Amino acid sequence: MTDSSANTVCFHCGDPVPAGSNFRVVIDNELRDMCCPGCRAVAQLIADSGMARFYAQRTEYNLRPDGSSGDASAEEQFRLYDDPALAATFSHDDGDGLTRVRLLLGGMTCAACTWLIEQSLARVFGVHSAIVNLSQSRLDVVLDCERLPLSRLFARVAALGYSVKPFHANAQREQMRREYRSDLRRLAVAGLGMMQVGMFAIALHAGELQGIAREYEQLLRVVSLGVTAFIVRFSARPFFSSAWRHLRQGALVMDLPVALAIGLAFTASVYATVTGTGQVYFDSVVMFTFLLLLARFAEKRARLAGSLDWFDAESALPDAVLVRRGDDWRQQARQQLERGDRVLVRAGDTVPIDGVVGSGESAVREDAFSGESLPRRVTAGDTVFAGTVNTDAALDITASGSYVDTRLAALQRSIETASAEKPPIAQIADRIAGWFIGGILLATGATAWVWYGIAPERALWTALSVLVISCPCALALATPAALSNAANALRRGGVLVRGEGALESVARVTHILFDKTGTLTRGELAIGQVLCLGDTSRADVLALAAALQRYANHPIARGFTEIAPADSVSEVLFHVGRGVSGTFSGRACRVGSAEYCREIAPSLPAQPDAAGYWVALVLRDQPLAWIALEDVLRNEATAVTSELKSRGARLELVTGDHSRQATVMGRSLGFDAIHVGMTPQDKSAHVAALQRQGAIVLMVGDGLNDAPVLRRANASIAVAGATDLARTQADFVIMDGDLHRVTAIIDKAQQCRRTLYQNLAWALGYNLLGIPLAALGYIPPWAAAIGMSLSSLLVVANSLRLVRPPRRT
Repeated sequence: MTDSSANTVCFHCGDPVPAGSNFRVVIDNELRDMCCPGCRAVAQLIADSGMARFYAQRTEYNLRPDGSSGDASAEEQFRLYDDPALAATFSHDDGDGLTRVRLLLGGMTCAACTWLIEQSLARVFGVHSAIVNLSQSRLDVVLDCERLPLSRLFARVAALGYSVKPFHANAQREQMRREYRSDLRRLAVAGLGMMQVGMFAIALHAGELQGIAREYEQLLRVVSLGVTAFIVRFSARPFFSSAWRHLRQGALVMDLPVALAIGLAFTASVYATVTGTGQVYFDSVVMFTFLLLLARFAEKRARLAGSLDWFDAESALPDAVLVRRGDDWRQQARQQLERGDRVLVRAGDTVPIDGVVGSGESAVREDAFSGESLPRRVTAGDTVFAGTVNTDAALDITASGSYVDTRLAALQRSIETASAEKPPIAQIADRIAGWFIGGILLATGATAWVWYGIAPERALWTALSVLVISCPCALALATPAALSNAANALRRGGVLVRGEGALESVARVTHILFDKTGTLTRGELAIGQVLCLGDTSRADVLALAAALQRYANHPIARGFTEIAPADSVSEVLFHVGRGVSGTFSGRACRVGSAEYCREIAPSLPAQPDAAGYWVALVLRDQPLAWIALEDVLRNEATAVTSELKSRGARLELVTGDHSRQATVMGRSLGFDAIHVGMTPQDKSAHVAALQRQGAIVLMVGDGLNDAPVLRRANASIAVAGATDLARTQADFVIMDGDLHRVTAIIDKAQQCRRTLYQNLAWALGYNLLGIPLAALGYIPPWAAAIGMSLSSLLVVANSLRLVRPPRRT
């Protein structure tokens, strides 16, 4: 590493470096001088984000960040993020004058934090949308930077009591590790304290029954006070800080009743200890704290389990790969792979890129994608995917594209897209939880007032039980837990999920519309019926047609690729929209439309009245044959459509195909309605008409040329190959083309809907039953704490039943 201390200007902004200053950053293995702390902070973040190449590619120096003089105000503290170079590492313009920013938040504990941040930012001038992903600790904001500078956005989030920084995968990973260690420490301290205070409580209760000296009783109380005070200060602190920052914003959240319960019980016990009168409940305070921390810790780990499967998935791929260059295998950075590169993947290595096996025979483990534990055998011509593991022998793979074109990258994008949206039902649950807190506080106050008139000594503890048992953690978890687990299960089952909210629509679908080509069919033409018109055999007819068609690039020509072409064919010409001409053994020959072929063979009979794409084959003055090509129906199409009809859904075929084959296929599959010759606009208008009649429409297409109708439908499924994943915008994408996934998606959506309603019913039912019992004095605070914790865990456990991938048919 070299020292560049001789530099006299700032490496970042170009201003002179003050004499004696020592603001340096390592960039490209060299120490670079900076003129001030602001430039050093910007340059360090650019380097840490892996964007150091920016400095080699820039055409001029950057602006010096404002506020570098050290102003302590919140906005000045974040002024450096207004620097365009730094902002480019975590934001981008979306083309309509708005900027999309991704931030990493620290200090979020529950769904209430999500609500607070989103609602607070929604009221800020210049913010168009703000969505929090709790499981990823991520905030996605769309804003107008002309009206709201990034520094002001950072300052506004920080004012809510959360740490905020630009979102980068390495920073996120480190923050998750820190939060995990912190949560574990708080839980461990609370657990140890609960055991200690519990022993003292047993001694105090035994002393009440058997008699205990006053000084020993007071000693046990004082020691319990010290231990409990530390637990409240250290372990229970997040409840108080969360409740306070929400109150400052005028929000009532679930941490408020928790903080009130702990604070009031602890204060009353302190008063009893100082005055030497009444009962102390230090054991209830620490038990409640421990149980609540335990429930939240378990819930958080369960919530993160699904997202961690795909978290920073690219980091599992090798940094360097062996690429064929001439006659040698050379090491190269994986990020530099391009379409057509030959890559050597040795046994035990992770496949770095999507590609086709050129040589070698092995097995790849794809359980992360398909949920199938058994490896899949692959040989020459088979497709393998980035992120899978080669288990047996070396494979020579030809890359299908760069990393952004891979199935793994598409899955990561789908998770980010889905998590940036909040389904309507989740928004309703958030609003219910907000109002519910207000009702809890009113019920608690009323309970304390009534019991103060009946039995003043029980008023506080009965009110505390109401506060504790009514905490709506389960209500806030009910919806996101079910939706995220169902989406992760579908991803493991080979379905890319772009919008979790679409699951609710799929569960209520009444009409299912199918495209034909590429959806019900494979989109590949194959030879069907051959009607010979002379003495020429079928084999000779097909050989001559194949010899002509091998020079064409029309889809019909691909139907002849498996047939050995005839010899003695020359002077071949392709005529767009008509056919192919050539010379065979000195005679002109043609294959194509009837009109085109009749120009040299007027006696060609009419096209057969049968389904299929018919082409004629003629020699001069001699018709040879009519050849039918058929779009091959997927093997599972009949079973899938029969299954869907048995469930009561109305099936309709909407296709742009004018041919008779489309109608015949639709009837054979049992469609209730068949619409042929439809443009994408016609399909979209048809869906709109159905929706006006109250239908919930699911559209199943190939995802490429059906974009308008896929967006218009209530939910949409694309049957796309791996190379098409980046180009389709359907809510669900079936990555292996298996139509059985359509029924699997519907099954999982309906299971998710049932689970979601079970969660909501339990959360509301638990509170409706528990609050009256607690208000009547039948549930003590410690039992209320157990019940509230178990309520949240039950919702999480019930949702975890959704994580199993859909059944394979």
